[in-house]
Amino acid sequence: MVTSVNSKKEIIMIDIEHIATFKWTQEQASKLSDLRGKMSRRELAQKTEELGTRIAHQYIQQLEQPHVFTKRIKRDNLTVSIEVVQVLCKALKVDITDFFNSAKFFTFTA
Repeated sequence: MVTSVNSKKEIIMIDIEHIATFKWTQEQASKLSDLRGKMSRRELAQKTEELGTRIAHQYIQQLEQPHVFTKRIKRDNLTVSIEVVQVLCKALKVDITDFFNSAKFFTFTA
């Protein structure tokens, strides 16, 4: 989690198993569209279904155009579940750092 205090960024590391949703902004929307490339939304939806968690092409459109949907729900941003982000990453063969600039991978042994 990143917070801004007096122009400083505070980064908190937390185990991903404790994360339920992510704030989804136009930045992530643009990255999803770029990562999808020429693959249609329906093709991406099919890939997610093959992975066991179908994400409808309509929802993918919503994720790529959050400004349209946030106006309808009168909110500043969308939230997306970790499961949706993870299956999109698998379907696109990328990792979470491709969506979130501040994301870094750390492996700890207990």
